[in-house]
Amino acid sequence: MSAPQRQQLRQQLRRQRRSLSTHQQQQAAKRVCQRIIKLKAFKKAQRIAFYQAADGELNPRYLLKLALAYGKHCYLPMLRRFPKQALAFVRVKKHSRLCKHRFGFKEPKQRPRLFIYQLDMICMPLVGFDNRGQRLGMGGGFYDKSLAHYQQKAVFKLGLAHDCQQVKRVPSASWDIALNGILTPTRYIAT
Repeated sequence: MSAPQRQQLRQQLRRQRRSLSTHQQQQAAKRVCQRIIKLKAFKKAQRIAFYQAADGELNPRYLLKLALAYGKHCYLPMLRRFPKQALAFVRVKKHSRLCKHRFGFKEPKQRPRLFIYQLDMICMPLVGFDNRGQRLGMGGGFYDKSLAHYQQKAVFKLGLAHDCQQVKRVPSASWDIALNGILTPTRYIAT
């Protein structure tokens, strides 16, 4: 699939997830919480990264609260300038302060404390997914570039999505990193 076709698929899937009502979004986020507590990877994980939802992404805020209640160490991504487009992670607690970064998303104000390979689990946003564990992201490559050097490390990569984001086959590129699992409001797909 060509780059313009991937972009067209992104736009279509983004419209679908944005079309969900606020109530549907909240219910989906709560249902994902009910499912994650059954996952062996979640039970084992002590250091879990989440993200700040935007553009209709499945919002992990309830998951973050749940993980904190379970005594997990929770982290949010922070953009790093070097290496280019890499992510580092800052621990957040119940009352952590966040500030907007250059793309308008909120991130922790503190300096990065962990790199991606030091996490046990990373919950990743996505635009589309398939049953093979392929993830179609927003196109910036932040997660793929950050994970590329640490594929041998046992970081459990969990995609969070609405059911409407599934496609028959995600067109993958050589740099795409496959997920270990995808969690939606109605099911868990192990890959």
